[in-house]
Amino acid sequence: MAGVANHCISRFSDIDSRKLSSSPSPSPTIFAKHSVHFSNHKYKELSSLSMNGCQVDDPRAPIGTIETKTFPMAPTPGLAADRLNSAIYDLKSNPSQLESGIIRLEVPIQQHIEALDWLRSQNNPLLPHTYFSGRESNVVYENVNNSSNDHQEKLVSVAGFGSAVSFRHLNAFSLSDWHSIRRFLSKTSPLIRAYGGMRFDARANISSEWKDFGSFYFMVPQVEFDEFEGCSMIAATVAWDNRLSTTYEQAVAALEATMWQLSPVINLNNNASTPAVLLDQTHVPNQISWDSAVNQALNMIRSKDSALNKVVLARSSRVLTNVEIDPLMWLESLQAEGKNSYQFCLQPPEAPAFIGNTPERLFSRDGLLVSSDALAATRARGATEALDLQLGQDLLSSPKDHHEFAVVRESIRRKLEGICSSTIVEPNKALRKLPRVQHLYAKLTGTLHREDDEFKILSSLHPTPAVCGQPTEEARVFITETESFDRGMYAGPVGWFGGAESEFAVGIRSALVGKDIGAILYAGTGIVEGSKSAMEWKELELKTSQFTKLMKREEPVMATNGDH
Repeated sequence: MAGVANHCISRFSDIDSRKLSSSPSPSPTIFAKHSVHFSNHKYKELSSLSMNGCQVDDPRAPIGTIETKTFPMAPTPGLAADRLNSAIYDLKSNPSQLESGIIRLEVPIQQHIEALDWLRSQNNPLLPHTYFSGRESNVVYENVNNSSNDHQEKLVSVAGFGSAVSFRHLNAFSLSDWHSIRRFLSKTSPLIRAYGGMRFDARANISSEWKDFGSFYFMVPQVEFDEFEGCSMIAATVAWDNRLSTTYEQAVAALEATMWQLSPVINLNNNASTPAVLLDQTHVPNQISWDSAVNQALNMIRSKDSALNKVVLARSSRVLTNVEIDPLMWLESLQAEGKNSYQFCLQPPEAPAFIGNTPERLFSRDGLLVSSDALAATRARGATEALDLQLGQDLLSSPKDHHEFAVVRESIRRKLEGICSSTIVEPNKALRKLPRVQHLYAKLTGTLHREDDEFKILSSLHPTPAVCGQPTEEARVFITETESFDRGMYAGPVGWFGGAESEFAVGIRSALVGKDIGAILYAGTGIVEGSKSAMEWKELELKTSQFTKLMKREEPVMATNGDH
């Protein structure tokens, strides 16, 4: 840890001797001089300023500058924030003459602090929040002061507060929208990322609880906290584009306003709050309607007039509690079950929070290398090692479950082969064990012809048969005609775009949480020949138990088969 204490700097960051400041951390007096005070009215005006990058006329037009400036490590978050404020003051004093640009200022912190603790300490509903914790990370920071014994730290999770630039539209995510995001990203500034998600079905009507998310919603955080294995980092990003009516001066002023709202104290006693008590729960569909939908799906699967061989049906469960649910507290509790899973939170300004704990990767890209997961069929974990082994073997040997899994795996393989020069499946079929459930699993990798094929990956892989069905269009139409609730971003892509890498999970095992709606829990299960509606209902109960256990103490219902 001593090496990390000396310095913690990304090997991928755009760092050179001209950008690495050697000035000491500003004193409280200097910080006070650099601070900006805002009236509530002025702050609300600035905090609502969020440049929508999708409104540019030419999404391929390059940004004037994309920079990352890294400053010397600070011992505490408070001193790191002081240093950021000093750097922002310098930006204000020496304005850019370029018409557009994006600049990230980052200060490593000697202490290891969890990004979620930092985010929970920030409380302002006027500003968007985001959080993403990957299953694994390739981004490392290294000690550059000791070349003989470099100390590397992996990026664990990222929390964001405020929006330097957002991307939102009511229409389906398009190639033009992808270019609008990519113009703000660069390989030389790999930690400038756009975090967000997309609806499961962009053609479906948007319900009131999902209206703030649009058809897709991405944002580059204005202030960001990065958690590494042995250290931390706080960063501030300013983005401007005169053609989008957001000038450099406006962007810097908005960043100053957000920095002024930051809490200097990290609350580490977040679990002290009283758990919510479940007062009421309403399922859509209810169990009678669920039985009818499953039987309808089975009849279509058996029909000679239909190509459908699998469809994933879902359920929404609205829960009401005695107190307002804190989505970040729920997310923190889910981290205990987060091994081999992604945790995420996406919350536009003054909107509900979409949170989840999903095991399924849609795809990850590192340069030209792309990988995806085939994940399907479900068993509960056994109470004993012997029972757990028995359940796993039953899953591996089940013809019905193999059929469900093979449909998913072969669909992903075909789609990757249409984009990549080579494709590998390894393992071909294995068990992915999670704290409450276990699935059949395969990993697929391929090599892209070019990095610009990233949009093709996303548009081709989503939705997978694991969350929609097979054939895709027949399953989507059946879902649209059968389900009487809006999936929103449930089962949609959730993740981030970066200049050098990108990664997206599938937004299952998720919930929408807000003060006006309580919480809506989402779960789904694959229907194929041999499915039984009662067992599939039990599987839905198992999958939502990670949330219901946070409101009441009860053993989860054990399921024996199914899908997502």
